[in-house]
Amino acid sequence: MKTAKLSVLSTVAAVMSGIVLSASMIILPVQGAMAADAAKAPAKKSAMKKAPAKKKAMKKAAPSAFWKKVQTALIAKGAKIKADGFSGPATRKALMAFQKANKLKANGRVDAATKKALGLK
Repeated sequence: MKTAKLSVLSTVAAVMSGIVLSASMIILPVQGAMAADAAKAPAKKSAMKKAPAKKKAMKKAAPSAFWKKVQTALIAKGAKIKADGFSGPATRKALMAFQKANKLKANGRVDAATKKALGLK
């Protein structure tokens, strides 16, 4: 009876050691990978603590002399817009209204016919 118990115990012990060995083969490489990640992590954090990069200041577009002339001509013809030198939705709408009123192609672009009708060179 003692030999049977010893046999069972030795079998259980062998199975347990096999499980522990298998587990250690899985866990140890993972721990090594985690250690490598942990070694890299402080470097990333320290890099993040550096002075923040300066953001490039966005330059405002300068007003266009051409569009200022077009807007001034449209205002002289009755358009209710500002002559700020920027081509925006209000300028485009006024330009298209002018083109329709003068039986031009209403495309919102300053083509040769529109320039002539506005008195621009």
